[in-house]
Amino acid sequence: MRLFGRQFVVARFPVFVVAAWLVVAVCTAAFPGRLASEAAGRPEMTLPASAESSRVAREAGGPAGGPPVVIVWEATSAERLSARAARRALAGLPRRVGSPGAVTSSADGRALVCVVILAEADDAGLGPLLERVRKAAGSLPDSRVRLAGPAAGQADLETSFAGIDGRLLVIALAAVAAILFLVHRSVLLPLVVAASGVVALTLCSAVLYALRSRGVLTVDGQVQGILSVLVIGATTDYGLLLLARYHEHAPEMSAPAAMRTAWRASWAPIAASAATVACALVALLLSALPANHSLALAGAVAMACCVLAALTFVPAAVLLGPCAMIWPRGPHSGRTGGRGWSLVTAVVERRARAVWTVGCALLAGCAALAVLLAPGGLPLGEALTARAPSVRAQSALVAHFPAGTGSPAVVVTGTEGAARVRQRVAGTPGVARAEVVTTRPRTTIAATLDSAPDSGRAQETIARLRAATGGRAQVGGYPAQVYDMQRAAERDRTRVLPAVLVIVLLLLLGLLRSLALPVVLVVVAVANFLAALGVSAVIFDVAFGSAATEPSLVLFSFVFLIALGVDYNIFLMHRVRRESLLAGQRLGTLRGLRATGNAISSAGVVLAVTFAALTVMPLRYLAQIGVIVAVGVLLDTLFVRPFLVPAFTLDMGPWLWWPTRPPPARRLVGVGEQRSQPEPAPV
Repeated sequence: MRLFGRQFVVARFPVFVVAAWLVVAVCTAAFPGRLASEAAGRPEMTLPASAESSRVAREAGGPAGGPPVVIVWEATSAERLSARAARRALAGLPRRVGSPGAVTSSADGRALVCVVILAEADDAGLGPLLERVRKAAGSLPDSRVRLAGPAAGQADLETSFAGIDGRLLVIALAAVAAILFLVHRSVLLPLVVAASGVVALTLCSAVLYALRSRGVLTVDGQVQGILSVLVIGATTDYGLLLLARYHEHAPEMSAPAAMRTAWRASWAPIAASAATVACALVALLLSALPANHSLALAGAVAMACCVLAALTFVPAAVLLGPCAMIWPRGPHSGRTGGRGWSLVTAVVERRARAVWTVGCALLAGCAALAVLLAPGGLPLGEALTARAPSVRAQSALVAHFPAGTGSPAVVVTGTEGAARVRQRVAGTPGVARAEVVTTRPRTTIAATLDSAPDSGRAQETIARLRAATGGRAQVGGYPAQVYDMQRAAERDRTRVLPAVLVIVLLLLLGLLRSLALPVVLVVVAVANFLAALGVSAVIFDVAFGSAATEPSLVLFSFVFLIALGVDYNIFLMHRVRRESLLAGQRLGTLRGLRATGNAISSAGVVLAVTFAALTVMPLRYLAQIGVIVAVGVLLDTLFVRPFLVPAFTLDMGPWLWWPTRPPPARRLVGVGEQRSQPEPAPV
């Protein structure tokens, strides 16, 4: 292919390549904002059709429209509130806004409650509908109106996510530029590398927007936030790794020749790295939850855009002004590593077995802390800040009514024996009230719970309800949907996690041409993931006051950390194998570690910082993902990859490459010496 040979297109026509990317960036600049505005809010609760709550929804039906909102009136004077006056206040509510239900008074007459089934929201979201409801309900004198329930919580998330993606992007890019400036001590180079992330993000957003418009996938606020930091971080990493090889050859060659050599040496590990992440995300297609399928497809698109930008835009932009890119630092010496990495290689060389033994013990100690994590689910009141209006409204609701008011569990049973089923439902611990709603064609019972519908206690009540009714009835409704979502997420871990490991292992087998080494890298990545969970659990407990989280957090964190953790080891071991062809395995390992130390470490810090930017998101779940991935990447970059993996490589010796062995060294060269002969062909 001409792209790989002497006629390297990017090197010959850098102006046209950069111009083409600028045209793409200008044409797609508006799509990140468009995608963010349509993706804002909490993901829709999409369950498998086989879930019991899904079957109940199809069978029981219910009022058409959007999610329910619970109106809570609290008295502001000594007078009791009138349910009749509240019904008159809601009588003027247009049908196109919502359908009010019955108004119920509290036992002390100091509060009223009414459930309104909202109409389908338009592009403006739920905000305008809720404002009309609030205005109508506010006409009741001597009362304070609050809105609770699923619709109010979703509206709070829409408000919180408004403009957050722009802030997230600015924080991530600023952090990337600052780190690159400290590492390379140049002005233009950080801007070029950061710009590669921006053009990759705009292209990715345009593709995802087109796929979303055609109904191929859905992108919610969580997927949007995760993909933003993933694209920025991955593109920057790949650009840094390419430039590290370029700086090695630049003092000895012309800029185009050095870039061509660096490109040929880097494209294979970069492509393998991106393929690892993409294939690991594609494994989410095995999930039972349709919402995870969107992240799988969107992630594959994102990684393709990252590789394209890193391998075309970055080299072309650097070749436009190779001398200006390193100003004011001056030319690179071509030597890799430094005194710090000389110390690291010396420690690993002399005490390889002690290094990996102590390292494994430290990882095991951190992993033991993972028991503090409580992946039982986060109710909306904990997922949002305590200042959110829906959270305050839920507190007011609980003060006067059963916490499950407005979102009851729905029990569907046959007409024969319905009375006995109702008795069992009413006698189930956790059920505050049970009443028959309809009797045709089957009997429908509404069970109001004494706990919030998305709380852990509500899930326990749903489990007891299903056990109490046995095969005589089916339990659905919003609390049961939350319960089924949690159980589906737990089952996904038993299917997706092994699939991710198998996919990553197969990719490593093809790239490294060994059986033992891929197994070692995967085991180390799993140990690093468990250690990151333990450290993050302590951070959650200190920062958030609780280590509770969603069950899917473990799944997503595993996918990202296994793929991204293996990434850096791919770059290291790919270089080690190449160096071993020249100097033998021992010296090749030490030279590979020293040669890639600065580049991979800076790339890992950049990726960790970009994921840490997720902590500015208003949803605690996203902030927790950012913390876990950032901690895991830092552990891998600063501890596992520079110490454990090289120590394993040295201690295992030739067995690491079983069933193949690297060819005998062509020439034994010291760790710090420069090579006078050309590198071998790409492995």
